[in-house]
Amino acid sequence: MSKFDAGRKSTSGANISTGGWDELEPSSRSAEGRALDALVAEAKEHLDVRAAPSQSTEPPSPAKRDVLADLDWSRLESRVMTAIETEEKPALLRDVERSRRSRSRDVALRAGAVVLAAAAAVALFVRNDRHAALREAALDDRPSSSGERASASSLRTTEGAGEVRIGGNVASPGYALHAGDAIDVDGARAVFERPRKVTWLIEQDSAQGEVARGPVARARVTSAGEPLVLGLDHGAIEAQVVPVASGEAFAVDIATERSVVRVAVHGTHLRVARSGNRVVVDLTEGVVSIGVPPRTGVTHGTIVTAPAHVELDATDLATLRIDHAPSSVRAPVPLGGQEIALGAGRPESSSSPEQPEPAPPAPRSVVAKGPATRPDGTAPGAKASSAGLRAREAIAEAVRDCAALGGRARGADDVHVTVNSTLRLRVSAAGAVESAQFTPPLSPDIQSCAAKAIYKTKLDETGLVTIPIEFSY
Repeated sequence: MSKFDAGRKSTSGANISTGGWDELEPSSRSAEGRALDALVAEAKEHLDVRAAPSQSTEPPSPAKRDVLADLDWSRLESRVMTAIETEEKPALLRDVERSRRSRSRDVALRAGAVVLAAAAAVALFVRNDRHAALREAALDDRPSSSGERASASSLRTTEGAGEVRIGGNVASPGYALHAGDAIDVDGARAVFERPRKVTWLIEQDSAQGEVARGPVARARVTSAGEPLVLGLDHGAIEAQVVPVASGEAFAVDIATERSVVRVAVHGTHLRVARSGNRVVVDLTEGVVSIGVPPRTGVTHGTIVTAPAHVELDATDLATLRIDHAPSSVRAPVPLGGQEIALGAGRPESSSSPEQPEPAPPAPRSVVAKGPATRPDGTAPGAKASSAGLRAREAIAEAVRDCAALGGRARGADDVHVTVNSTLRLRVSAAGAVESAQFTPPLSPDIQSCAAKAIYKTKLDETGLVTIPIEFSY
């Protein structure tokens, strides 16, 4: 709206005619009214000029110019606009504007709700995407039907006078590990077990045969799913891993400020030691892959086969060096839930008279490298050396005899099974068997039976002794 129209609206009662300036009645109007009339008259003069440019018009008189010069135009305009704004609007116009405001408010609320829902969906997607790999690997994060998380491993035994702490608390055998648990070992060795999958230990690193000293060994359960993943901060982790058909069964992560290196295991016996960024891997059997942890799937990196001694700087995989000479590989610590319990098979003290064992029933069928039963009917392995066999052959024959006895007890007449396993013995300087381990493990009844003969046998070898075992029943 122009100033001209606003002035006409706010002064609807003014005596404005179509005549000239002389028709106004200044004596009967206020100063503002007279000024407005003068403004209207001057506008009419300009309109008249535009409408009829050929006609001459009389210029305004000096009195008119004086009135116009004294007028406060800003104040006049402000008053006119105020009058227009304060004028009451028609009811219909008020209803239309109110309806428009209501619709705008509803649209804004709906739009806000849509934006918030979209933001929530994006946040949920990002969170789910960020933790997808953890949910796939760390199955223990999902509560079981009983409300308990799955166990990563359980503490089987501790050795040494020091302490084993889990989550800051002193742990005793039977303590269950879960994802996120931290393990600290000082002056001791902690042996953990995940039945039928892996047995592993953590200890302070030291040269073989020396007493462990230095910083506390520390590790954390990174993932309690498949595979079991341990993060090693300092010290050494050694594991005996049951092979899996595909994928990875066990892994050790070495995290630095710059990167993470993973030693992934498919089924093997290995030892991973860390001091700062220096990492040493001793592989006595099987295959490992050393590389960067994948988001999903298996680790792609350098494939290392046993025997191997590996050294590298965890901040640079290019520093990886491999030595396959058997003499460079550290001798393994006997591990595994399959390892025969020492107390079960060790001979009794010489002060206790040895009781003769009853002769087992003759087996129905057995295919073996030696006779399944002895002519004198004695228990398997009881007189292994009396037959003139070497100690290795005597132990292998005792295992086959126990397998044959177990097959008869199960009554498997129509089904024959052939088994191949490797028995690893640790033998003292005196020729006595200190520990025994089958890989892959045999059934518990066969191992228990064979242990009686194994621990009674004296060998003319020392250190680590490997005996291949093959039998059918």
